[in-house]
Amino acid sequence: MVNAPRRVAFVFIALSLCSSPCHAYIDPGTGSALVYVVTGVVVSFFFAARALYHRSIELIVGLGTKKHTCHLAIHSEDPRYEITFLPILRGLAVLGVETTYFTMYERTQDFEPLPSGIAHIAIEPGMVGYSYLSHLRARVLATTTPQLDVMTFRRSKAVAHYVHLQHALGEALYVRPYSYDFFDSIFCCGETLRTNIRKIEFVRKLPYKNLYEIGVPHYDELLALSPSPELPTHLPTERPVVLVAPSWGPLSIFETLGTSFLETLTDSFRVVVRPHPQMRHSQPVLYQEILGLDKVEVDISKTPMPAMAKADVLLSDISGIMHEFAFILEKPVVFLRQSPASGMDGQLFGGLSTLQSKSSKFLVPIAAEEIGSLADRLAELLEQDRSELAKVRDGLVYNFGQAGEAAARQLSEILADHD
Repeated sequence: MVNAPRRVAFVFIALSLCSSPCHAYIDPGTGSALVYVVTGVVVSFFFAARALYHRSIELIVGLGTKKHTCHLAIHSEDPRYEITFLPILRGLAVLGVETTYFTMYERTQDFEPLPSGIAHIAIEPGMVGYSYLSHLRARVLATTTPQLDVMTFRRSKAVAHYVHLQHALGEALYVRPYSYDFFDSIFCCGETLRTNIRKIEFVRKLPYKNLYEIGVPHYDELLALSPSPELPTHLPTERPVVLVAPSWGPLSIFETLGTSFLETLTDSFRVVVRPHPQMRHSQPVLYQEILGLDKVEVDISKTPMPAMAKADVLLSDISGIMHEFAFILEKPVVFLRQSPASGMDGQLFGGLSTLQSKSSKFLVPIAAEEIGSLADRLAELLEQDRSELAKVRDGLVYNFGQAGEAAARQLSEILADHD
């Protein structure tokens, strides 16, 4: 005999199959309102469920996590950010600031030794490592990792102040929502980022954060590694070198155009491709395709400077390497024009790039449909005047060449405020 719950289910199914059409009218205004309400409920439920999941995992992992106590904590999630932190750590060592450097990787003998007085602790990557940080006891924690208190990176109740550091020259155009919202302070790379963060705070009705004029610390390192501009990179009789160094993800030039366009460049240029390191993990199939390309050189060295130094012109997309190439080596860039993807914070202020518009004489955009004329565009750009580049750069980047010292001084002052 079928039990009562099953009878109810059978009746419901039967009625659904036998139902007749129902006609109704919803006016456009009401329909739009309903769509916004339903969308808001669904999105809110999704983020709440995801947050609950991450908090549950964090709680389980954190049960056996030892609580560490330190003065100033610096957190690096990947070796590619070492170049950002080393200038800051040197500055902190000079100031005598007690600092613990937490890395989600082992610092082997291949890494540059840390300055005297800087303690180091290697923690696990991923959820385990973030659980460790969520139980940390410190007065200040500084990191390049965004989205504090949004996903896996949870705020510790025993950390008084969180600082976000910039690892590239950006303007909050291509970052995920809430990347900066829950930090106490942002070390801004330039005035454009500072302005756009204030716009985000206004739109989301957030309290104003502390925004400091710091710059891009890893520019300090790249400047020290860069060759003299007077030294030739190759013989005059050789073909000019184009470095193709895009970002990763949906706005990458390889994701948009594929890789076949590279072959058309090899007739006029020596082509060097430097795939973004994150592509190896997030787009492994595409990464392997790039490694197997014919007629091009592939560079996967630890730092981009060797490849940048021998290049005459850069082809990129939204990657921060285009500003490094232009501002440090004072060489021209062609980049694929992209609009912020759906859901990026740049949509809050129209998706227009101030950095690109102010650098348009030596950072030249090209649309996807114009890729057939790319070789001609690159050749023209090599002949273009770049005498005003340094002046434009100094107006867009805070403390060019001294950002590490500026960051160290500011961290010292923030620590003093939390005594």
